[in-house]
Amino acid sequence: MKPDPEPWYSTTLNLWTLAGVLVATWTLTKTLTEGWRRTVGRRRYVTTRLRKIAPGVRHDYVESMLGEPKWQSTMHCTRLPPIEPEEAGDEERKVDLTVRTWLLSNLCYLVTWCEGDIVVMYGITTTSWWFRPWMRVHETRVRLGKSTFASLGEGAVIHRAWLGNRRYGYFEEHYFGNVGGYRSWYVGVNDFGYNAFPVAPDWFDDSDIRHTQLLPGAREAYRTIAPINTVVVSGVVLYEEVQDGTFFGISLGVDQDLVRLAGPEYHVLDSRVGRAHRRIRAWRWRWRSWRWDWRYRRLEKLQQARQG
Repeated sequence: MKPDPEPWYSTTLNLWTLAGVLVATWTLTKTLTEGWRRTVGRRRYVTTRLRKIAPGVRHDYVESMLGEPKWQSTMHCTRLPPIEPEEAGDEERKVDLTVRTWLLSNLCYLVTWCEGDIVVMYGITTTSWWFRPWMRVHETRVRLGKSTFASLGEGAVIHRAWLGNRRYGYFEEHYFGNVGGYRSWYVGVNDFGYNAFPVAPDWFDDSDIRHTQLLPGAREAYRTIAPINTVVVSGVVLYEEVQDGTFFGISLGVDQDLVRLAGPEYHVLDSRVGRAHRRIRAWRWRWRSWRWDWRYRRLEKLQQARQG
């Protein structure tokens, strides 16, 4: 009786080969996915996660998608007084909001204002020409960094502008009641965002004590040419600072003075990358100044044409 022939394969060898193939496949898939997320797919990656954020969600939910915030601070606010004055004292009306800021793939900044663990409002500021997402202000679609305020019509509740030696900005509030889910949209220009355009010093209404209101003609011209680069979405927030227009200070959305020190051009340890960023920053300032002068001349011609 002849013995059985030796098998042409080895069971042990095949199992180890299969395990090696699975590990190599998983590693390659992970590498390609991470590379896609950090390069050509980062815009879609960021947009997909931003769509899931809304007023009222928990902060832990936002952090589970985006990781820990890079900046965090505390903001002191005061609730609106109740209908019955004896219901709450001044100390009970004090509330602390936690302001958290994320830099997402060098494309945009996300800022959330949280009371406790609940997100009461959040804002998105685009900082790159490559990230210009479409956003809905109720039923109107605006594209960050491109659409102007004129696309929203004349339904703004309030508007506020400011101009300093270095900081500037503008925003207006839009509210639609029940059909808008009782949310408020604050759309504006952030001086740290993409394609930011400041107002001119002679556009302010001198009759306004706070010096934050623009003249009707100047505001109309500014809304026609200035692109929106920041949108803040708010739920029902009953704070005195929101009512009097001082909640955002001099920055709608991300605060330039807070985040700019983390840039390579401000690093204490010198490097070639830091020097290159400083040269790029200086070139950008010259380019912005030229663009602002060109836009101001364009606005002056537009105003003269309307007056004539």
